[in-house]
Amino acid sequence: ADWLDVSTGIAPWSWPVGDVPGEVWARLPEADDGLIPAAAAYYGVSPERLVAVPGSQFAIQTLPALRRPGRVGVPSVGYREHARAWARAGHQLVYYDTPAALVDQVAQLDHAVVLAPNNPLGDMPDTDQLRALAATLGPGRLIVDAAFMDCVDAPPALPASAIVLRSVGKFFGLAGIRLGFVCGPPDALAPLDEAVQPWGVAHPARWIGRRALADTAWQIDQRARIHDGQAWLRDVLAAAQGARIVSGGLFVTALFQNETPAPRWHAALARQGILTRLGDDNRWLRVGLAPHAARARLRAGLQRAGVYPQGR
Repeated sequence: ADWLDVSTGIAPWSWPVGDVPGEVWARLPEADDGLIPAAAAYYGVSPERLVAVPGSQFAIQTLPALRRPGRVGVPSVGYREHARAWARAGHQLVYYDTPAALVDQVAQLDHAVVLAPNNPLGDMPDTDQLRALAATLGPGRLIVDAAFMDCVDAPPALPASAIVLRSVGKFFGLAGIRLGFVCGPPDALAPLDEAVQPWGVAHPARWIGRRALADTAWQIDQRARIHDGQAWLRDVLAAAQGARIVSGGLFVTALFQNETPAPRWHAALARQGILTRLGDDNRWLRVGLAPHAARARLRAGLQRAGVYPQGR
């Protein structure tokens, strides 16, 4: 209970769930409960192009097994569960460093995974790059993980032929309900829809999700909170020694040229009960947004960890 956990990219402000009626817990999920229309309105797509899943992680783990093994492009630095799932399903991994590099090599691939924006690097493919990738690969073969796109002010246009993963847990601060959506061509989504049936998304998650997705006033306030929290955190980390600071909406990442500073910062903060996310290659440290009440503690912890030059 004494930890300050800023290791995730989940908003520290949650949509106010309130009391869930008893009958919601007592009944099986119902497909005509209004969830898909609410999600279609929120994401700006037609309902027949959406499948509800128990968290976007379910789609990450399931989609590769529904495809014939081939060569798949995955980011060198990014959410590692993508690479793990494709490798487990027998695909050959081809790593790329930037979206531009992926465009250059996409003709030799059967599938590709793009993070928009990248977690933890914060970079975003542009509309032209996404269109080029989708056109070369063909329908349903470009996977766009847009779990953090809710916080992007001017997102790129997503190709209609791509499969797009969206997360309710991150922007709405509701990771515990395990709710996400996959958008794409209906024929490409049919196997995934079959894999999640029957009753793959719990009735309480559907009940809560429908109301959160329709609460536009709260969403406006949430974006303001996130922008404020991101600006504060970028400012706090801007003077960090030897780091390049990037952000992806719900997190800010310090990138390093060698493997020494990030583990040192991570350990020094952990000794103070502040949990961050250390990169798999020890070259980056990701820090999630902190609510106002925790900001003084986080700033002081960074100072004691030696993150800043002497005298700051």
